[in-house]
Amino acid sequence: MVVNMRWLFLIVLSLNLAYIAWQTLKPDENLYAYVAPLKNVRPIVLLRELPPQQVQVIDSASQQQETVEKVNADSLAVAENKTIEQEKVEPVSEVVAEEVSAAEIKPVVADVTEKLALDAAKAGSIASSVRPIAESMCYTLGPFRNLDELRSFTREIKSYVVGADFRGKEEKEQSLFWVYVQPETSKRKAVATGKRLKEKKIKDFYLIREGEKIHGISLGHFRNKSGAYGLAKKVQKLGFDVQVEPVFKTYTVYWLDYQLASGASIPQSVFDKQIKVGQKDKVSLLSRDCHH
Repeated sequence: MVVNMRWLFLIVLSLNLAYIAWQTLKPDENLYAYVAPLKNVRPIVLLRELPPQQVQVIDSASQQQETVEKVNADSLAVAENKTIEQEKVEPVSEVVAEEVSAAEIKPVVADVTEKLALDAAKAGSIASSVRPIAESMCYTLGPFRNLDELRSFTREIKSYVVGADFRGKEEKEQSLFWVYVQPETSKRKAVATGKRLKEKKIKDFYLIREGEKIHGISLGHFRNKSGAYGLAKKVQKLGFDVQVEPVFKTYTVYWLDYQLASGASIPQSVFDKQIKVGQKDKVSLLSRDCHH
């Protein structure tokens, strides 16, 4: 048994020595010779694998690149130095420029100022000469309450104007005072109130049959305020609920806008003919801007 183990050990040892000798003595081979190359990827080539001519070309190109980079760096340094020097010199040049320009600009400023003043004076003289003419040639006449009278006046001045137009405006004025007894809830009660007024010797009234004051009793309309409140006070003392309400009248007033023809003037006789004596104090002639 011991002899067999010894022979087995010697055989294994001999095989290991033979493998080591074979690995040492075999020629060099590329371990990756049988590996498939990658698609669209250029193979990596070592410098020692290139021919001597290509190695010389690559060395010369590298030297040229280093030379260019050095020149660019030197140029950048020179440019920075120039910029620094200019920044140091600029304040001095600005001061000189200010001193020179101050002396040269004064006559120019004086000429410009004088020209502006002349232009402003001319513009003012033109405006002052035009404005009075424009204002004096356009007028507004009114108010008129009778439209037919205004139309007649417009026909009379037709030969003196280049344009005429009238406009209306609604206005209100208090014309009367209405005295009435507050409305009842029904016609029967209103009739009963009327009978009571007759018993108190109040005979001038009538039943209101429509409108907001239906079933009320009207005691009359008065132009005189004192007369209206006097009657209301008298009837109130008799035990009736009396109210006084102002009555407003709506009417339209008219204004005439016209522009005189060049060199024309409306005779005073036209104004006297068309405007009634009672209206003369109420009608005004106003100058206006022709552009409005």
